[in-house]
Amino acid sequence: MKQILAHLVTLAIALLAAGECRSSEISSRTALIIGIGTYDRPEIPILEGVKEDMISAMAIAKAMDIPERNIRVLRDRQASKAGVLEALRQLSESTADGARTFVYYSGHGTRWLDEKAGGCVEGLLTYDYKVITNSEIAAVTKTLSDKADKFISIFDACHSAGVAPTLALTRAIGNGKFTPKYYMKTGGIANACNQPSNLITRSLLGEATRLGALPENSVQITSSLSTEVSFDEPGKGGLATQAVRDCLLGKATDLDASGAVSIAEVQQCAQQIVNQKLQNSVRATPHHVTVSGNRNLIPVQRPKPQTVSPAPQIIAAAPLMQTPAPPQDSMEPEPPTQLPPPTPIQPIPPEPTQEPSPPSASTPVSVVNALPHPAQPAPVKPPRPEPAVASIATLRDILQQRNPKRVINVGLNRAELKIGKDSLELNVKSSHDGYVYLIMLGSDAKSFYVLFPNGLDRDNRIHAKQALHLPRPAWQVKSAGPPGTDQLLIMVSDTPRNLDGMALAEPTATVPFTFALNTLGGRSTLIDFLTGSGATGKSESFGATLFRLKEVP
Repeated sequence: MKQILAHLVTLAIALLAAGECRSSEISSRTALIIGIGTYDRPEIPILEGVKEDMISAMAIAKAMDIPERNIRVLRDRQASKAGVLEALRQLSESTADGARTFVYYSGHGTRWLDEKAGGCVEGLLTYDYKVITNSEIAAVTKTLSDKADKFISIFDACHSAGVAPTLALTRAIGNGKFTPKYYMKTGGIANACNQPSNLITRSLLGEATRLGALPENSVQITSSLSTEVSFDEPGKGGLATQAVRDCLLGKATDLDASGAVSIAEVQQCAQQIVNQKLQNSVRATPHHVTVSGNRNLIPVQRPKPQTVSPAPQIIAAAPLMQTPAPPQDSMEPEPPTQLPPPTPIQPIPPEPTQEPSPPSASTPVSVVNALPHPAQPAPVKPPRPEPAVASIATLRDILQQRNPKRVINVGLNRAELKIGKDSLELNVKSSHDGYVYLIMLGSDAKSFYVLFPNGLDRDNRIHAKQALHLPRPAWQVKSAGPPGTDQLLIMVSDTPRNLDGMALAEPTATVPFTFALNTLGGRSTLIDFLTGSGATGKSESFGATLFRLKEVP
């Protein structure tokens, strides 16, 4: 019995290294989809592709695991200025704290000169020939920005007539194939707003940030730069919407092999599609799909195809961190030792969230859009990163999904652990009540360990501003090598994560730990359960921090 207990102490929660991450609807997620193809003024060009955009936007929302009952749609005459603002207000009220929400708009954009603003101001043209500015959208969605864990918006409209004559912009580009999604609402001096040299930045994200929104919790995707024209394709929809839809639904490549596709990777994929669509046009160059905010956000948790991992596989290997046997039956469990003052350790910083600065107004212009026609090299499949590099990308991907409003402070007993001698000890404090998860990538980068919760200790609750000491007396984590660097991710989520896809591994006398092979399937599973479908409550918010530990001889 003692031997069995000794082995049980070494249980760790193991990942299913392969198999599909089954996506399911997340009941707290919400969406608003707006499409205006026909306006109440006959002089405004019809956008015939908007009806297809609505279908595409619905497919995007469902791919984001948003239940259809939580998706509201406004089409044409429903999308008056009052109707859109009221729908945004209701969306703010109906979205739960810590939930994710999605707003989509397809229609004409416009721009005009506002002397009070000091330059040209952008807006969305509503059905009733009124305009909603980015500042108005930011104001009505302030409550939404404060509540939502992540706020994703896609605007398939443009705010510039480029440098083409106004007459040309009221006609289709390319023998009737593409129609600009722009309408100049006013004339006269406002025509100066067509020129890139007169532009000022009034983006939705910029306005929302001014009102207190966090860039890490927001993503704004626009179909073009503010100096460019984006296009509608009859029978297919906006070029940007088509591209983003196809990339979200499977065309985008997981370039860093982290196990998930980020918004930045979706953007790269979408731009290639837009480039291909317009590569033969003699009157227009491709517009640039633009992302601002959290470019590392994972918008869709997509199951991996069976061809990647034909069957689930769990592989055993020597442990990197070993848990010794518990005290003898006749002995009382030893209380945790008092930690010395924490070693000052800087957590690994997250990647920047902002889009690099767009080209300046002095960039040479072409016929319609402001950038030269991109070169069209032959597609080259990027090399697959080594597992050691890809697995660190996995942990960074998880870190980038955190909510900065959830603050975690961690104190470690030491930054270096001597192999065979030192054990890991830490204190965790959280700004919010929640549930603690410790995930370690071992120094040989072959496996992920979910150190806590585990088979011996499943109570991972933490109370706000109260220190939680780990490990507890029933288990500990002792350095077992090999020499190198461990990556330790500490996560505190508002609601528990559903770890049903994890399995308690059967230990052996020689191999106390089993682990998920560090494959694409295993990495995808880890990301999904911690940041996607594993969320079991209305709030998806979590705080997280990532540290490095050294194991030394």
